[in-house]
Amino acid sequence: MQRRRRIGRVIERARKPDRERMTALSKHVPLWFVSLVLFVLAFIQIELNPFGFSDMIERYAQDVSNLLITGPYFYGTRGRDSIAAAVIDEDTLQTLKMPWPWDYGAHARVLDALLQYHPKAVVVDFLFVDSRPDPTLQQLIEEIHRYQSARVPIYFEGGIHLPYGEAALRPELAATGVKILDPTLPVYAGIARQYNFTGACFGGSPANERTCLSLALQVFKDNYPQYPLAALNGMMELVWGIRVAPQNAKWITATDSTGARKSCRFDLSPLRRIFLAFFDPAAAQNPCPYTAEIPVVSLLEGSDDPDLVALATNRVIFYGGALQGGQDQTYTPVNGLLPSVFVHAMALDNLITYQGKPKQNVITVWGRTLKSNPAKIIAIMPVILVLSLLHIRRLRARNSQRSGHGRGVTMEYVFERGFEHLWHGLAYGLALGVGLILTLALGLSVANWVGIVFVSAGLAAILLVGVPESLWGYLSHVVREDF
Repeated sequence: MQRRRRIGRVIERARKPDRERMTALSKHVPLWFVSLVLFVLAFIQIELNPFGFSDMIERYAQDVSNLLITGPYFYGTRGRDSIAAAVIDEDTLQTLKMPWPWDYGAHARVLDALLQYHPKAVVVDFLFVDSRPDPTLQQLIEEIHRYQSARVPIYFEGGIHLPYGEAALRPELAATGVKILDPTLPVYAGIARQYNFTGACFGGSPANERTCLSLALQVFKDNYPQYPLAALNGMMELVWGIRVAPQNAKWITATDSTGARKSCRFDLSPLRRIFLAFFDPAAAQNPCPYTAEIPVVSLLEGSDDPDLVALATNRVIFYGGALQGGQDQTYTPVNGLLPSVFVHAMALDNLITYQGKPKQNVITVWGRTLKSNPAKIIAIMPVILVLSLLHIRRLRARNSQRSGHGRGVTMEYVFERGFEHLWHGLAYGLALGVGLILTLALGLSVANWVGIVFVSAGLAAILLVGVPESLWGYLSHVVREDF
């Protein structure tokens, strides 16, 4: 009976709380409770991702980082200076007066022209799966054998999920023993921000292999043995450079999203770039590819242009197409719509620039792999502790002033309000510092930790309105009868 009355009084206090008692109790909120409230709120935001807010913040931050920070200032040019792309576009067909699709002999002539410059490797970004009759097929087969004799690696892409059960590569070409790679590109909301580490296995792979390295990973492993690959888990987070290869300005005049002709010489002042990145991202994008492009027309004409020689010699060359009817285009954060061959080139560029340790959406610590969400939860713990300590200190100082030991209204405003924002700024700085450690030491992409900064801002707002102490005062009043 007594227990039932006690429960009744608890329910009554919960329904009709005493405001004065709650206010008095809230002054004694303990540190552990403040930290617990912040942790629960941070966990909900990070792990449960309400309304998809975390995902949107991550991808938006990745795009802004590429345009404003990583791309223009912190992404090196080592990879850019090791790769080139020979691309067939509409201008190529118009100049050469050649209809599309080309026969195998025409492709063989382009590949033979590239071989004369002694490239490091060549990746053919065309799908040869159609068994159409073509008397020039033998020319392409012979060209593959010439590459093999010259010990220049050549790669062909394999078809994925073909509708009529075709072979991944035309059997006559596959019979040469040429390496066949998986060209699958993951996209997020139509934008290429990530790249697969593994893909399907085709001819020449060990029989017991279920997955093989993806296209860029396999090319990197074969041609850059001096850079051992880091532990690969999850996905590669692409970092897009914006310092376009200077040679592109010589022979490319691209068209932007509005159809206007736009030069590759695309220099923006830092302030203008910042403004456009936030308010008009399309205007901050350079429509020209980051990777140096080799004119196919010049290749077939045997040009001795020194720039052409420099771009083709001892580089990994991607040979692909940029044709309107090909539908093989992908939207990128810094260039807008580009032929998909440049996504593969950018992935290899990342691997070379970061010496086999690309940015990932996971981290590996002491042999254990953590996804980005657990990593962010761990990373935000010191931020929660700092915010909690500063908040408790502020509450204790406020209570002391109200007891008659304060500094006056003016001093309270100056110190409490001014240092309040300073403290929270220090917490944000701590969140940024933790994120940078995750990037520099463990290879976690900016997109996968920047959320902790925004979560920290939310936690600071929660403290500013006094949620933890109000909650403590209410709960203490409800469960405690002897006050």
